[in-house]
Amino acid sequence: MEKRGRLVFTIYVYVFMMGFAVAGTMFSTVLPRIIEDYGLSLDQAGLFAVFTNAGNMSAMLVTGFLGDRYRKSVLIGLTFMGLSVGLALIGLTPPFFLLLCFEAFVGICSSMLNLLITAFVSDMYGEEREKYINLVHMFYGLGSLLGSIYPMMLSGQGLAWRYSYLFLAAVIALTGISFFIAAAKVKEPKCLKGTPGEMPEVSDQGVVYANASGLSSGELLFDKRMLVLGFMGFLYMGGHQNTFSTWFQTYLQSTGPQIYSEEYTSVCMTTYWIGMVASRMIGALLADRVSPRFLIRGGCLGGAAMLGLGMIADTPYIWIVAAACLGICTGVIYPLIFSFSCGWFPDDSAKASSIVGIFTSVGSMLCGWLVGKIAGSISFSLAMLIPWITLPVVFLLAGVCLPGERKQGGRGKL
Repeated sequence: MEKRGRLVFTIYVYVFMMGFAVAGTMFSTVLPRIIEDYGLSLDQAGLFAVFTNAGNMSAMLVTGFLGDRYRKSVLIGLTFMGLSVGLALIGLTPPFFLLLCFEAFVGICSSMLNLLITAFVSDMYGEEREKYINLVHMFYGLGSLLGSIYPMMLSGQGLAWRYSYLFLAAVIALTGISFFIAAAKVKEPKCLKGTPGEMPEVSDQGVVYANASGLSSGELLFDKRMLVLGFMGFLYMGGHQNTFSTWFQTYLQSTGPQIYSEEYTSVCMTTYWIGMVASRMIGALLADRVSPRFLIRGGCLGGAAMLGLGMIADTPYIWIVAAACLGICTGVIYPLIFSFSCGWFPDDSAKASSIVGIFTSVGSMLCGWLVGKIAGSISFSLAMLIPWITLPVVFLLAGVCLPGERKQGGRGKL
């Protein structure tokens, strides 16, 4: 019975992860049409990043407070239903300011889902969390893959971008209802949080280890080791992945309108998310064999090389290959950051995930807005250096601050 319950809840959270990934990723596909329909400048379009990530940060505070106090499964189901409401409101094409507010609400729901699902899976699978968190984010990649082509499929049928939101809202609502029906019939699995891990801390004498359990919210927030993970989330997810996935299609269509059509840029994003899915599958397979630090650093180097190649060559064939390889190289990074946070703070997994999420949201807000500002006033090509430069910085940070050997009982060495 316990095994059956774990399977049912795992399947649903994987589906939920796909659903909110579709909701988030399709925005980059429809953004050029939103800009056109609302008559926005690139500076104004940059406000989407500000409002969405303001919602994300609000979600982190809520999740950090509620996530370890109440049943995560119930919170996940309610948040998923809330996401359907936000998507439906956006689909009604409200005035621009209300559109920004509804995007913020979707950001709140999306971030809560991301953090709660990651923490819930960590709680369910204990010492096997690294593998299953990678699988969770693999399903996020599958949803993102669908999100990059789903609006194009509807557009091909002559439907406006708003129907992408309305139809998805209906699907998410029905899925959420089915989840609560299933949850009423199946016993929720027990938590297998595992042994609290030990985290590396750099001192004058080198790397030492300190027990990470039993910290209050304030202690956790200002723990130097937690800040390392937060800063990595700020740089990678905020400065690179979210910024790149939001602006990439608009960048190509703006700088090369005669070369890069809407359909072509959608295909590019599709190859990128295929690469992300493959990366997370590889990460799950290598979870017991390869150091997470090695995967993070290798992904950063390879990703920087591929994104640089695409920007320098700037041809349709190169961009297809570069986008796919960029996804393959970097897709594994963010799940591993979450794996570190949940593994090192198993008794406070929701709070730890929330702190990483707060840093991520701040990075997404600042970098997403900055790309729009630089693109509108100076150069879009210059603006797109932001998602490139963050990768070498994460490479250096991971080399200094993360344990290098395979973990044994939560331990590691540089």
